[in-house]
Amino acid sequence: MILLGYLGKDLIRWTKDGRSAHIFNPSSFPLGVCSLVLLVTGMTEITWGQEIAQSQYAPPYIYAVIFLASIPGQLLFGVAIMTVWAVLSAYTFGLGYFWLTGTYFFHDAYIPIAVFLGMHLLFTDPSTSPSTGRGRIVFGILYGFATIAFAVLLRAMEVPAFYDKLLPVPILNLLVQVIDRGAASRWLQFLDFSWIGKRLTPIKRRYGLVGMWVVIFVVLSGSNGVGDNHPGQYLPFWQQACDDGSDRGCEYLAFMQDTYCASDSGWACNELGILFASQDRLSDAQVSLENGCDLGFDLACENLTRLRTGASGFSRASPPLEELPIVLRGSKGPVTEREPQALYALACERGWPDTCEAPPGDS
Repeated sequence: MILLGYLGKDLIRWTKDGRSAHIFNPSSFPLGVCSLVLLVTGMTEITWGQEIAQSQYAPPYIYAVIFLASIPGQLLFGVAIMTVWAVLSAYTFGLGYFWLTGTYFFHDAYIPIAVFLGMHLLFTDPSTSPSTGRGRIVFGILYGFATIAFAVLLRAMEVPAFYDKLLPVPILNLLVQVIDRGAASRWLQFLDFSWIGKRLTPIKRRYGLVGMWVVIFVVLSGSNGVGDNHPGQYLPFWQQACDDGSDRGCEYLAFMQDTYCASDSGWACNELGILFASQDRLSDAQVSLENGCDLGFDLACENLTRLRTGASGFSRASPPLEELPIVLRGSKGPVTEREPQALYALACERGWPDTCEAPPGDS
């Protein structure tokens, strides 16, 4: 990949602003080519790409870490404007999607951490982005929406969607001169913010823009637009969405319950079996209830008998204390708490009903 990056930089060139320049971002070009090869050959599993993309969410305050790590480059090269508009575009889409559907497009975040990383450190190479301020705004907007478009396309193709932040960059690199020309049109004059700080030196304008980005990031963090506490990470949100009649909510609820069931939560197996039974997926329901029964969850055994005999009604219960570390897990990694009070407090914080009172047996 390193060799491919160097070859792309040295061999694939054009004339830009009156001088010879490389077309493709040297870091994103090899990633894009390799992504395309892996998709075509169906060999994604050899990369552990999905697991790596998801594991990026595990460290605490990772959005803030990426945000802070990108500031020196933004101050030096004036690329913050692209990041700002990419983030705002994706976030605005996420808000609109939630308003229309009651669910989150990316399930556990408005902007997944891997996409957020790409918006800061992947597509912002100043040499392969537009030269004008308006062009860079359009470039950022296009990248924000392109990650969403590729996520839709990859999901429709039933292939891993984590390539969504890699594939758009080479395409946008090819379009930078078109973007600059288009951004200069009178139709996009509303994107001209050059009058702000017109009397300031370039370095002061960069500092001012980064300062504005700091304010925007703080607001997004405070409203859960980015950060560690997005409600879509946790099962209660998707349970409510499913109860409200959202097919997408039920689909993702089943995914989460299946994940917890595979992690040895008999409660989750029982809940998944009940969900499948409500959808007339009786063979799937039987398998899930059998798994729950094998894990020692008594209600799963009772419900399995009801399913086999055709009796109506299934029994449910709150997850037992010993399974809370499994079912409370979100996208941030394993739950480390083990004390009952701490587990019930965490369950209350993450939206689980009937957990905000003192746990049974405690005063």
